[in-house]
Amino acid sequence: MRSSVALAVAAAIAGSCGDDGPEAARAIELHAPVARATAIPAPAIAPAARPQLDGRDFPDKVLALTWDDGPDRHTLELARYLHDQRVRGTFFVVRAWVDGVSADPGAGDGVFSTGFAALPILGDLVRLGHRLGNHTGNHVLLTAVAPSEAARQLRENQAAIAPFVGSGPRMFRAPGGAWGAAASAAIAEDADLREAWGPFRWDLDGKDWEGSRWCRSDAPATECEAGAPGGERRVKPSVVAARYLAQIERARHGIVLLHDRVGHVGSRYAVDVARALVPALRARGYVFAAPRLHFQTPAPAAGPFAPKAPAADGAAHGDLNGDGHADRCDRSARGVVCALATPAGLTSESLWLDRDDPGASAIVDASSIALEDLDGDGRADLCAPAGADRVCARAP
Repeated sequence: MRSSVALAVAAAIAGSCGDDGPEAARAIELHAPVARATAIPAPAIAPAARPQLDGRDFPDKVLALTWDDGPDRHTLELARYLHDQRVRGTFFVVRAWVDGVSADPGAGDGVFSTGFAALPILGDLVRLGHRLGNHTGNHVLLTAVAPSEAARQLRENQAAIAPFVGSGPRMFRAPGGAWGAAASAAIAEDADLREAWGPFRWDLDGKDWEGSRWCRSDAPATECEAGAPGGERRVKPSVVAARYLAQIERARHGIVLLHDRVGHVGSRYAVDVARALVPALRARGYVFAAPRLHFQTPAPAAGPFAPKAPAADGAAHGDLNGDGHADRCDRSARGVVCALATPAGLTSESLWLDRDDPGASAIVDASSIALEDLDGDGRADLCAPAGADRVCARAP
């Protein structure tokens, strides 16, 4: 019986040798060891998608509050409220909503007249201490378009928000969490996107987008109210906030998915949910951080290294998340580990700069480290001496 290898090679030769094909095939068949040595290589394995990031490894009591799909009419009001509460949020923003292009546009007032092309408030968000992330130009599902279009949606949106992101981390989230190998391979060809953090998933979702459109409740008399588009009843913002709170209390940490442009477009729903949720979280001792607890790639920074007097514990202290409290970082065999300050004390340590990260050794092996706010964003960056100058890794 012919071996499968001999058959495969014989067929390949027969197809390429014209009238001499059958004789060549018989020759290969009689010399099976040679045929096996020249076997046709296995098909290349398609690259896997880069993994989505989440907050499962966050220390207890640490949350990243993220808002998707904006800006909308009341985003600036929401951002000011969060600033007043000393909460630095992360806004994954859309450039423009387009009829027939954008996925899940919602309903309400001005469905296709929002996005930061229409509401240019990105500078305001950053000045209030919040982070910006890329949520595609037109809120398209990246698994439903050609890979080249997926890359374009992210590339052009990143270029538009780059002047506002400044030294902050480049981050992106796929609309609907729709992510796959094809989109991943396409963005790998773009340096700005390849080095960006993401895509970010989430760990906690109280369905604020849906709650603003429809009321799905076992107790509609007490949990529902009028006000959704089209005369529908919606879930009361306070009830949605309670649903988030219950989820968070069970998980105790992670990335929280919220929307500043909810399904009821143009409404105050997002602001009302935040006003109910944030004080309840603060009362329970939660602290708020970026969706990734990790310093950016270390790089030279202007100015000499001038650390404060060393703390008694030998660690560096500074406000990493902009909430007004001193957090703690120290070096370890793994790299730089940090703990955030809560009303009950410091959280457990987590790895904020891995020794194996590019450029990390310049900080991990330096004579000392310090936390100082380089760019006035309210978040302390990690610095170490580098000759007469310094090298720094900016906070997320």
